[in-house]
Formats: sequence, structure tokens, C-alpha cells
Amino acid sequence: MKKLKGSVHKLRARPFARCGLLLTLWLAVATQALADWQLEPIASSLAFVSIKNNAIAEAHTFTKLSGSVDQVGAARIDIDLNSVETLIPIRNERMRELLLETDKFPVARVSAQLELVPLLALEVEGVQVLDMPFSLALHGIEMTKSVKVRLIRLSSSAFQVSSVTPVMISTGDFGLDRGLEALREIANLQAITPVVPVSFSLVFRQATVE
Repeated sequence: MKKLKGSVHKLRARPFARCGLLLTLWLAVATQALADWQLEPIASSLAFVSIKNNAIAEAHTFTKLSGSVDQVGAARIDIDLNSVETLIPIRNERMRELLLETDKFPVARVSAQLELVPLLALEVEGVQVLDMPFSLALHGIEMTKSVKVRLIRLSSSAFQVSSVTPVMISTGDFGLDRGLEALREIANLQAITPVVPVSFSLVFRQATVE
């Protein structure tokens, strides 16, 4: 009789054990979501490619990025447009002054909404691929676009967001055509393609919860 009672007790305890495990997992995810995730600039990159004379492609970067993902998954990335790097100083200067007009528009901002719960539920090295809508504010104009991204859980306190395919940015959409033409003339080029592919790899690390 005692043995039977013990077996019944174990059967009843198992559902409670499972519930306790699920509750512990949920609390762990909820606790992680309480702290903001900060962009790690050194581990992150944003690059674009320009094509001149319909034949020569050149890769460029922006070297100063900042941003965060807050407790509800709202992501913000600020791109310091003065940090454009083409590996040619005079071209950097011309892009800042003629194309980007950084004296008026020094920063471009990307905003997006991440689903934190499935991301935080990923195991370390777990991967999730999804289409992510985002908003880009550039040169005084804001537009909504979408990009396919790969989310990778790097560790318990870090994750990476990278583009699976480049984002195509048209100069005409952001009022940059006149600056592009000025850039073409001063560089004595036949043409500069007005659509550029942009790719990125961003690493976020969670701030310490006090």
C-alpha cells in the first residue's frame, strides 16, 4: 500500500515539476528582457558598394555606429555619416560635403522592432532567419523597407543581426540625386550608379542588470 501511494505521489509531482521548469525558463527570458542590449561598435560593420562608369565597383564603410535594443525589442541604430570611409581622403570629403551634406544631416537612423521572446529562447549558436521591416531616416527623408536578416545567439548575453541579402538604397528616394550628380562632375566620371547595395553585421551585448 505504501509503495502504491509513493507511485501516485511521483505521478502527481511530475506535472508540477514540468510547470516549475517552464516557469523557470520563462522567468529567465523575462529577466533577460529587462535590460537593454547595446551595440558593440568594434564587432559591428555597415558597408555599401558604389559603381562608377557602369563597370568599376568599390566597397565603402561607415566606421562609427551606435545603437541599442530596449526592453520591448525596439531597435535603434545611428550611423555617423561623417565617418564614411572610402580609403581615399578627398573622396571622403566630397561624399560628406556634396552627397550626404553632413553639415545639415550628420546622422542616419535605422529603427526596427525585434521579437525578443523567440530570440532569447534560442540556445547559444541557435539561428533564426526572418524578414524584418525597418525605417530608415536619411537626408531629412524617412522610408520603410524590409530586409531578410539572420539572428544568431552568440552567448547568453550577446546576439548578432546580419543581412542575408543586401538592402538596395536608391539616391532618388532620399533626395540625393543632385549631390550624386555634383559628385560625378567633380570626379570627372561618366556615371555613378544611383542604387547601392548595403550590407551589415551588428552585434548587441546585454547591459548588466543591477
